[in-house]
Amino acid sequence: MSLQNSDSAYRIPLSRPRIEEVDRKAVDQVLRSLRLSGGSETRELENVASTTLGVPVVSCSSGTAGLILALRALGIDSGEVITPALGFIASAHAIRAVGAQPRFCDVSNESLCCGVDELEAAWSPHVKAVMPVDLLGVPAPMVEIMEWAKSKGVAVIEDACEALGTQVDGTACGSLADAASFGFYPNKILTMGEGGLVACRDRALAERVRRFANQGRVGPGFAFSGEGYNFRLTEIQAALGRSQWSGLQQRLEDREKCARQYLDRIRSVPGVRPAPAPELTGNGQMRSWFAFVVILDQASWRDAVRQRLSEAGIETGIYFPPITDYSPYDESDRADLSVTLDFSPRMLTLPLFPDLKEEEIDEVVSELGLALEFVR
Repeated sequence: MSLQNSDSAYRIPLSRPRIEEVDRKAVDQVLRSLRLSGGSETRELENVASTTLGVPVVSCSSGTAGLILALRALGIDSGEVITPALGFIASAHAIRAVGAQPRFCDVSNESLCCGVDELEAAWSPHVKAVMPVDLLGVPAPMVEIMEWAKSKGVAVIEDACEALGTQVDGTACGSLADAASFGFYPNKILTMGEGGLVACRDRALAERVRRFANQGRVGPGFAFSGEGYNFRLTEIQAALGRSQWSGLQQRLEDREKCARQYLDRIRSVPGVRPAPAPELTGNGQMRSWFAFVVILDQASWRDAVRQRLSEAGIETGIYFPPITDYSPYDESDRADLSVTLDFSPRMLTLPLFPDLKEEEIDEVVSELGLALEFVR
């Protein structure tokens, strides 16, 4: 049984999207309308997202596409962009896609996100932008990063693909950067199957993003200006996203409930601890629990632990290997990555989704404890 195959018949999968009857009806309505692209559903999704985030929003085909669009709209087509080595490889791919080069920084051992110290340690005179990542739904310190970036004269593109719903001091994650990208893959807080949104600092930037996403179109008919892509969202995806958005708060609360049940149980299991990340809640604070990650005491245990859990019908994941493990990024410029290289081999991702049952969490933790007894 492949540990990486999410289509396998695990009794307790790593993730599972919540699709309700209202979602099915929304998609069916679009199919019956025969308007499958460029219609009212896309506009309504952008409106509801803009209301939530408090800034202009443009839809696109994926979170990765959103990063590319943000970079292009901000004029980044050469030079270097600093981004953490700990995270999904899409951030680095997006930087290369626009003609720039990623320059990798480390992360904080308290949040597993990069902050000003890590960005400063990776600084070079060739840097034109920085791309902090809100890893696992934990917010990067954007207020401080924006102040630092302003002093350096560089743009900030926030990879918020894992952080829809996260709030700090009542401010939505993704609303402070020059631009931020959100993704809607099936394991995310909300899903459209695929799909993305770009939150923009102002309407002028949003219009540039929209132009790039739609083949450079600047008016009706065949009116184009400069370069563009087909990074549009379909009406089917937008209808699903808009329908899911109405249940955003409930999904956030249900995922947090599961995470807190894990936290209560994991702390009594020898040899493992929760990933070092802020537990934001209450008083304008909310962390969107994209994933539940634990840190093993020894990296050498991980393969055997995953195999034991797999044999018990429990799917696990590895979030994330360092991007610098993979070509062509193994030859990229980087700062000291000591925290990344310490934590990454010991990170293990456990099942987390809004409909995960308490008895399933109990079983996961129990089997994890037995697996750790076996390997220790």
